[in-house]
Amino acid sequence: MIVASLLAAFASLSVRPDEPEAKPPDAMAKPLTAYAWKSKNDLRFIWWLPKDYDPNSPRNLTVICHGTGLDFHWGYWNNKPGIFRPNDIVVSVDGPTPDHDSRLFTDDKACIDAFSAFLTEMTRSFSVDRVFLYGHSQGGFFVVFFAGEHPEQVAGVVAHASGAWNWSKMNGAVQKVAIAFMHGSSDPVVPYFQSPGSRDAYVKAGFDLVHLRRLDRYNHWPNAVRATETLNWCQGMTAKTPEEALACALDILRAKKSDEYQWTTVVGFAGARDVLRRLEKKGPRPFEEVPEAVAKEAAEWIAKIDAAGAEQAAALKAETKGRKNLKLDEAPWLGRIVPMREDYRGVESVEACLQELGYDALAKAHEKPGLAVRNAWYQEKDPKKIYEAIVENIGKGFLYDGYPPEMAEKMKEWNDSAKKLKIPAGAQKKYADFEAWQAGWKAGLEAYAKTWKTWKGP
Repeated sequence: MIVASLLAAFASLSVRPDEPEAKPPDAMAKPLTAYAWKSKNDLRFIWWLPKDYDPNSPRNLTVICHGTGLDFHWGYWNNKPGIFRPNDIVVSVDGPTPDHDSRLFTDDKACIDAFSAFLTEMTRSFSVDRVFLYGHSQGGFFVVFFAGEHPEQVAGVVAHASGAWNWSKMNGAVQKVAIAFMHGSSDPVVPYFQSPGSRDAYVKAGFDLVHLRRLDRYNHWPNAVRATETLNWCQGMTAKTPEEALACALDILRAKKSDEYQWTTVVGFAGARDVLRRLEKKGPRPFEEVPEAVAKEAAEWIAKIDAAGAEQAAALKAETKGRKNLKLDEAPWLGRIVPMREDYRGVESVEACLQELGYDALAKAHEKPGLAVRNAWYQEKDPKKIYEAIVENIGKGFLYDGYPPEMAEKMKEWNDSAKKLKIPAGAQKKYADFEAWQAGWKAGLEAYAKTWKTWKGP
């Protein structure tokens, strides 16, 4: 888990003129309408209520933690009422640490204590069942760290476009908190590899409530739709009733229209399968009793997920024609198998296919050359040396999932300028491996999308 050097305000959109009305928390406030207030310890926040809020019926509370160079407005501007967590009380708060004209969420005791006090105030101001945290960029690192410091205050956290600080606590009561990492694979600010690396570290530490939501070719921007889905995983894995868990799984499985950025992606099959497993009385946190009607509906969707996975597996087998052919070429299996690993993790038909192909062991062997490319990219200054590292290792590390998103553009630029950069002829010859990697990904993503787009959902 490497701590990234965060670029301030990359994810912020242009400053908006809409300033919410000043109003303290009020059970009679108009639902899905934002209001601004200040906590007892002087943290500014924006809050809104869901429809049909009743102080006699506790609702979940989701708190948004912004990234570097921002403040409490960010959560409201980028996660609109009715789209982000429509059934929750939602609060977007200032980072407790001042930073000139902006605020920060940091790991120092004063910041942690201030945020803890804020959560206590919010749970007293509203009628709250469970508390979930959604953090973006530096706020993502923070929410995972905070879960380790105060696991008694949160049921689940989503770290978006971040990962985890490697000094976050991993032992004790925090292992009861549902922790999800969500990350765009083309994030140019905080590299994608930090989130799968963090997920793997938490699994190794003994966590069973941990999840990775990979957003293929997505960048560093916020995304209210996918954040809501990933928080639904947290809610579903901590749901107190089978009915609530089923509702969360079905919401994850709904095919969504293009979001505000005109971007669509595969539904979260892996996350939904995790939640539905509880209704089979299996896996982490299984229910002891499940009503027959709920169990029946869950079984129907489990079968549909497995059928969707089987369709992907069949296409993959046709493209690869066996594990001996998992070699770098321009065939479309490359751009299918890598995202499929995370999108369908835990889906039985896909797991059986990947096991048959020996994919996980092969991908593990690709990590070392993949890291060689990554290290050269971020540490070297000389384009010639970076170019040489890439062409030398891409043929042995083509399954590595975490290459810089701008690598293809720069490689073409450097290859076109090979003479000027004094790139050796031998290295130029190996550029064919890079072109094969690029072609396999392009064709594979197109073929993969044709398959997953057939999903109808609930």
